[in-house]
Amino acid sequence: MSSRVWVTGLGLVTPLGTGVEATWSRLVRGDRAIGPLRLFDASAQRVGIAAEVEGVPTPGPGWSRSALMASSAAEEAMRGAGVDVHALRVGLVVGGTTGGMFETEQLLARLHAEPSCRETLAAMLSHPLTATGDRLDEKLGPFARIRTLSSACSSGANALVVAAGWLLAGELDAVVAGGADGLCRLTLSGFNALAAIDAEPCRPFDRRRRGTSLGEGAGFLVLEREETAKARGATPIVELAGWAVGSEAHHITNPAPDGVTIASLIVRAVDRAGLTAADVDYVDAHGTGTPLNDSTEAAAIARALGPEAARVPVSSSKAQIGHALGAAGAIEAGIAALVVQRRTLVPTASLDEPDPALPLVHVAHAGRKVPRVRAAVSNAFGFGGMDTVLVFADATRTSGGVSTPASADLPVVTAASIYGPCGLLGTEACAEVVERRWDRESPVDPDAYLDPARSRRLDRAAALASVAVREALAGAKASPDDTGLVLGSAYGNVDGSAAFMHRIFEKGPRSASPVEFPNLVPSSPVGHVSIYLGLRGPAFATADLATSGESAVAQAVQLVRAGEASRVVAGAVEPKSDIVDRILAALFAHAPSQTGAVRSDLAAAVVVESAAEAARRGARPVARIAQSIEWRGAAGGLQVVDAPRGARPEVILSRGNGGSGAMLDASAWAGAPRHVCSEAVGESDGLGAVAMAVGVGRIATGRATGVLVLGLERGRGYAFVLVPAE
Repeated sequence: MSSRVWVTGLGLVTPLGTGVEATWSRLVRGDRAIGPLRLFDASAQRVGIAAEVEGVPTPGPGWSRSALMASSAAEEAMRGAGVDVHALRVGLVVGGTTGGMFETEQLLARLHAEPSCRETLAAMLSHPLTATGDRLDEKLGPFARIRTLSSACSSGANALVVAAGWLLAGELDAVVAGGADGLCRLTLSGFNALAAIDAEPCRPFDRRRRGTSLGEGAGFLVLEREETAKARGATPIVELAGWAVGSEAHHITNPAPDGVTIASLIVRAVDRAGLTAADVDYVDAHGTGTPLNDSTEAAAIARALGPEAARVPVSSSKAQIGHALGAAGAIEAGIAALVVQRRTLVPTASLDEPDPALPLVHVAHAGRKVPRVRAAVSNAFGFGGMDTVLVFADATRTSGGVSTPASADLPVVTAASIYGPCGLLGTEACAEVVERRWDRESPVDPDAYLDPARSRRLDRAAALASVAVREALAGAKASPDDTGLVLGSAYGNVDGSAAFMHRIFEKGPRSASPVEFPNLVPSSPVGHVSIYLGLRGPAFATADLATSGESAVAQAVQLVRAGEASRVVAGAVEPKSDIVDRILAALFAHAPSQTGAVRSDLAAAVVVESAAEAARRGARPVARIAQSIEWRGAAGGLQVVDAPRGARPEVILSRGNGGSGAMLDASAWAGAPRHVCSEAVGESDGLGAVAMAVGVGRIATGRATGVLVLGLERGRGYAFVLVPAE
């Protein structure tokens, strides 16, 4: 069975202008918006030019520059599509990397220098990556489901992949998906430390290219199934016809020079669209302007398209709008969609001397009209080798469509692990975690489990996660090849960011460390783990405050159901953090049991697989996921949770607050024994993954015949029902 995913709305905020038409008119003329930075003083930077969005208002309480740009783009997309959140089940997916960093980086530096400072508490409201989605929900919602994700510079593109999966599963009617990122001192200093910024406006694919130029902005698309759009009379802009996601497992900042992974993703995305290379009429390149990225991408395009590469025009808009990081994949997806719809190619504006070593057909200087653009490929690549390829096709095509999953069956779990004050536990031992209270101050030493030669660049989060994920994979007896990874993290590397910014403010931006900077990207633990363990499937981080672990598990289930990967390791990692303990936990926790709770170093993981994949490789599932649901708002979702099965049902709670008791008392699980993970191992925003691992262990050891894993916090709800696999 196949279905079409239509793009019915589009919104853009870029350095060329606010709105689709303002951006497009200047884009096709070849205008450039890269120049001296005015947002903050960059005079001490190695390179102080960037592409800055004009006219962004001063953010109010809880808002950031990123959120304001996201709101403008998302509102334009929703208005163009005519979607009504009160009449349809509308979801929201937001990709990003910087979030509210510009508004909070000075505060972080102060918190690092003055540990006792508390007057900055409320000013940190805009800091978490989830804040952008929360502000959009308040202004444009309520949305039925929200996901915040990060895969560095492919974040915005991955938001569209997640949205398409929700639609093809029939879980929502429409999804507003995209990305937003604002310029900030941290990223400018970090990219300068990597010597990745050209002293002049960047020149993708040019013989003289020396680096990229940073930018900012937001791009959002409204996606719908064809039948939903037709039923309400919506007109498609373009069809999101295919996509592919994978990891290079090569290096945290540099792409694999052979381009093999990228080429395979292009081939898979085109094939998924029901097309061939002969149908592709344009490639929207990632095209950063760095010597290695451009040569790798050119090699990949040539390998993927074969002889057709001598015909297909390629261009990069980064020469005009800079590299908008987590927003780039969404903005450029919007540009690719417009190229298909308007049959006009956009130029690589600064391409004066094309590199003869790069076998590409370039679009130089000014955009031009063409008779047709049947399909366009849009590439997005992120730190850690997290790569995504999208394919947009003419919505009037009469054949094709994306295949929906052959089965609606939920996946199985083949192993689980927990690493923290309880030690390193495999599947069956996870069951015992809630049977005692562990010493939250017990030392956790991931170095004892890692190869020192390969783990020296890992920060603490990446080290903890590597130990937990490796243990889970070993328990599942699973090969890392084609295995995906989704890790939840509420706040990212806050202490590292604070120390980094304090050094910059004290000693100047040239003191920024090129080794430390990549570890400050929210998705860096995912990238590091993928590289360390050789995982090559879809990989990204999710963020959902205290339910970040639950969001990762829910997303892994959806990726497997959608056929994006046959196996995904899902989990969470949250190292102890001084600033989280003192500031963010108090600011974002409303339940009394969390305030002042002892927090622990924790990482946990479960291996989620399709039943068919487990059977193919002869693996013995230890549990089956009978139900997976998520919701937003105080109304709750337990009314649609299956009744307990067997004689020994149990409930595993991440923490005992947020109204979970009253909700359970009114459900079919009212009489089941309840275990609270926070009481056993301490407070952590990754407790959802711990709860899932505990639930799997309880089923695997026969302690329970059915388990409800419940996470509930600040109007965010997740529920998973686990039953024996056989």
